[in-house]
Amino acid sequence: MVKVTHIVRTALCALAIVSASAFAQSSPKEILTQIQQYRSQLLQEARQANKPINASVLSEGVKAKAEEAIKGVDPEKVEAKDAFDWAKVFELAGRYKDVCNLCHKFLATNPNPADKFAAQSLMVNSCNTLGEADMVAMTLKEIKPVDALGARTLVSRTTGAYADTIAKSQGVDAAIKILESVAAKLPAEDHKANAQRSLELAKAREQQNPPATAPKPDAERLATFEQNSILQEQAVKFSIAEKKSELLQGAGRKPEALKILKDFVGNIDPSSSVARRANSSIKQMEMIGAVAPALTVERLYGDFKGLEALKGKVVIIDFFAHWCGPCKASYPDMTKMYSELKGQGLEVLGVTTYYGYYGQERNLSRDAEFAKMADFIKEFKLEWPILFGERSNFEAYGVSGIPHVTVVDRKGQVHSIEIGYSPAIFTKFRAEIEKLLAEK
Repeated sequence: MVKVTHIVRTALCALAIVSASAFAQSSPKEILTQIQQYRSQLLQEARQANKPINASVLSEGVKAKAEEAIKGVDPEKVEAKDAFDWAKVFELAGRYKDVCNLCHKFLATNPNPADKFAAQSLMVNSCNTLGEADMVAMTLKEIKPVDALGARTLVSRTTGAYADTIAKSQGVDAAIKILESVAAKLPAEDHKANAQRSLELAKAREQQNPPATAPKPDAERLATFEQNSILQEQAVKFSIAEKKSELLQGAGRKPEALKILKDFVGNIDPSSSVARRANSSIKQMEMIGAVAPALTVERLYGDFKGLEALKGKVVIIDFFAHWCGPCKASYPDMTKMYSELKGQGLEVLGVTTYYGYYGQERNLSRDAEFAKMADFIKEFKLEWPILFGERSNFEAYGVSGIPHVTVVDRKGQVHSIEIGYSPAIFTKFRAEIEKLLAEK
């Protein structure tokens, strides 16, 4: 393990004790630079100590420094020309109402398009944190991205957070209109020009760091870059269609939700990766309320006689892989829930397939990879059946990413689907499972 040098420790300590008076003498730009230096030093110390950075400690440290920096700063007295820079500091301190007001003051100075977009982006994000749906919707209607990257970022944030805020306050139809408004801000893509730029960037990198093997011919590389550009555009548009569909499904408007996804698939190459994702979403939506498809089992650990034999139980079907980090991160919560709720009628099934390797071992036979799963089960203390089968199981359940959990109710029908893992997600998921178990 590399020891942290005395110089780095001294620098970190110096940054950690910047006084309020020192901040008071600094401009907002200088404050932001000092905070960035503090952040960089923490990251550097973690790298030198060969340890992962503690994200919560980093976040709390940055917030504390920002709070220290704004002591004595009255947002109402900040000059308009400095308001945006101060808004960035206030945002780090979690003072979101002040961020909105400072951005609004700055926007009155008629800034250049790039600064205007940046200020509007910060303002809408802060307003969303405050749950101010009306201001979020109004800003999203007015905001104008200055380039394709800005437009894609705006789409990502709208589908990821803003649309939900608007739907909760103004209704699904209002949120869908905003999604359509944001989609209209996406520029028309010139895929050939994008491919040419990608090739030029790749060649520039290769001049700095020559590859071990000769690159493919330019024509072949251009074709690949052009296809990547097309897929990127499709992926952005799919995120909009998927969000609209999700909102409609949540409002009990399943036929409309399905139509949006099917119309999207009908307008792109059916063999593309984006089409496969869209078809997985369609499959998932169609499954809700339907009888859970049978699982094909080639071999297994534990006892499993088919889903039909589990009727009367609430069944969690956990699609996973031994290499999946989020899958493994979910197991402490999952095993605890299983232990505590099994007596109430909860069952869990782990479903996986073959990947040809395990850990650092490559080119494993199916027999060898299956044998390795015994170590996995022991390591993560999995007490439920682990089923190995073909990828057809994943396809039947519309699995496009893992962890993918399908919940089957006591009648044998698909109740819900949860994709991904975080402690917050699992807290809500467990509450859903407990509610389902309470239904007789």
